[in-house]
Amino acid sequence: MGGYTRAMSTLDAAPVRSASTRRAQRRSFVTREPESVIWFRRVVLRRKPVLYHFEVQLTDHCNLSCKGCPSFSSLRPPAFADLAEFESDMQHMANIFSKVKQIHLLGGEPLLHPEVGEFCRAARRIFPKTRIYLRTNGTMVMRMNEEFWSTLSANKIILLCDPYPVGLPIIEIKFQGKAHHVKVEWTDLRQELFKVPIDPKGGHHAPSSFSKCQGHNNRPLLRDGRLYPCAFIACADVFRESFGVSGLEVYAIDWIGIRDEPDAEQVFAFLRKPVHWCSNCDMDNSEFYEWGPSSHHISEWTCIPPPG
Repeated sequence: MGGYTRAMSTLDAAPVRSASTRRAQRRSFVTREPESVIWFRRVVLRRKPVLYHFEVQLTDHCNLSCKGCPSFSSLRPPAFADLAEFESDMQHMANIFSKVKQIHLLGGEPLLHPEVGEFCRAARRIFPKTRIYLRTNGTMVMRMNEEFWSTLSANKIILLCDPYPVGLPIIEIKFQGKAHHVKVEWTDLRQELFKVPIDPKGGHHAPSSFSKCQGHNNRPLLRDGRLYPCAFIACADVFRESFGVSGLEVYAIDWIGIRDEPDAEQVFAFLRKPVHWCSNCDMDNSEFYEWGPSSHHISEWTCIPPPG
């Protein structure tokens, strides 16, 4: 799920985004603070850093099979996050940082998880002051029961919907949110997505790729006790195995473990710099592409031409 979009949502007749707005959306998801503020907190106040954003996948699979999904959900078998492990890892994150501004609970499609409400309650208990979003493609929202809506309302969880062009009941979803006192927000209309091509041969300039990727795929992701710079790295094994490609190995320098609660500044510094795996991203050939169903061909994620 996810990916940077270019087309502006027409849900509320909003104007087309300006160039300055698009640049703002590409700001780092690690921190939005000036360097002076970061320095003052670390040196003068001696407080732990503030993390702007991280994501957790509640499911690996999705009920939509989207072309070029950056989480490779269209290539993955059904798998669900474990609640006890989730709670433990979230507590480690709360211990490492002085504050986290926002958390996205996503997938795959998180509403497929039979315990999605329990995950929302656990996240709010551990992060009482953080903006918490449950990010969905919207297709299952109208099937959710009263307990689901009550959980979102009681825990102030924001329902964030990605409006793919699949005929979502947008008015009904808005009505349900209002009726249950749940804040519903929408991303841009998913008519076009942003593709960062993966190059199995590697060799690209990692610092340049990392810099250009900020605000696109470069969003910290928590998985199995590890923080990854993006879903590509966290799920690289899925890509390798699906297409039988060599390379794209993920090394210990490409992620940082959080279960031993490493030094907060060490974690913060790791997230703000490129890793070895960034050399596999061909940012010079990045492009927008029209949303559609996946054909499960490697061309959706690379510069390899599609068949035919």
